[in-house]
Amino acid sequence: MIRVSTSQQLKGKFPVQWISKEARYKIIELMLSTRSLTELSKALGVTPTAVRKYIKRSAHPGDDVLLKAIEALAPYERDTAMSIIISDLVGAVKALYESVDEKYKSEIKYKLAEILKQ
Repeated sequence: MIRVSTSQQLKGKFPVQWISKEARYKIIELMLSTRSLTELSKALGVTPTAVRKYIKRSAHPGDDVLLKAIEALAPYERDTAMSIIISDLVGAVKALYESVDEKYKSEIKYKLAEILKQ
């Protein structure tokens, strides 16, 4: 579960800057599936036009908007949103792993093993 009480707390702990544009769009689409455009725009602190641009993919939500989106998730949306984020970040690590030499693959494996030990 995503546990956040304020944007300030989340900025220091949750790596929103690493979340891809595509994942950001998916989170907005998830939220829009259970809210009106106006409700979502108010929750995100943006105009309805901005939300329309996110849906059309002509603009993407910035870090501050994404933080607000994560905070505004309904309890029944949190698992889906976390799955979107986890898949996105793991996919990025996989792409990095597949693109580097063996020396760096070993380093990635070591660092991931350290994380999994915790």
